[in-house]
Amino acid sequence: MTKKAHTMKRGIALLVGCLVGIPVVTQAAQERKSPLADAPAIRKRFELRANRLEAGVGLTQTIGQDFYNALMLNLRLGYHITDWIGVSVSAGLLNVTPNWRSSFNDQLNTTLTAAAATPDGKTPTPANAAAAENRIGMVILPQVDLVPFTGKFSLFGKLFMNYDFYVLAGPALVNLISKTPTGANLTTECRTDPAFGSMCKAKPYTGMKFGGNVGFGMHAFVNNYFAINVEAHNVIFKNNAAGRDVNGNGDVNSFDLQWTYNWMVGLNAVFFLPAHVKVSH
Repeated sequence: MTKKAHTMKRGIALLVGCLVGIPVVTQAAQERKSPLADAPAIRKRFELRANRLEAGVGLTQTIGQDFYNALMLNLRLGYHITDWIGVSVSAGLLNVTPNWRSSFNDQLNTTLTAAAATPDGKTPTPANAAAAENRIGMVILPQVDLVPFTGKFSLFGKLFMNYDFYVLAGPALVNLISKTPTGANLTTECRTDPAFGSMCKAKPYTGMKFGGNVGFGMHAFVNNYFAINVEAHNVIFKNNAAGRDVNGNGDVNSFDLQWTYNWMVGLNAVFFLPAHVKVSH
């Protein structure tokens, strides 16, 4: 066999070997599993919410009320079923600023005081108006918390904190109270109608009212068991804050009610229990 024929024979054998071996190598590569294939997106992750109880205390404040804003002592209690869903109750139980007048109320009082100098029989006096107004005395907000975002941030590259951002929704219980005892300063606003009995053009709308609650919030974890919590709520319920005859039928009743949107912002110091945190693999 000549040298040229021998070289050709070896080339053909090498080509056949490659054609046979390539599929085998390709199949082996496909069957080989990456060691990170089933690994979690974040390893050694602190499970700061799952199966933990949350309890805290703070303050919550109404924003943009018609006549009286409220700064209330707030209690928060919740349980996180998983790392991304939980149930909680946020309750503003004690209004520590019962006489905190809104800027609109101050303007209204100034206008009514000026009008009282020349009474026309239609415009209420400041005392009449105040007697019919209501304000929020207590708010209880059961809710479901959904946590779509979590992460970690740093301040000046020195202080590192975990955080979460959540949205919330649920019912609302709102206790409305009047500034003065019911009926005080309203004698000129009421009359007796032969057909309908006692009727009042002004009376405060008070008592426990049912509505809805939507909003959002966040936790900033100082450590694994203590966090600062901020919440914003939009409390929706029917109200007649002025206590006046809105539709002009001669009496204050349910037909004068309107849906109102009442924003509240709360700041709480909260503790998570148990203090020990599970760490993912």
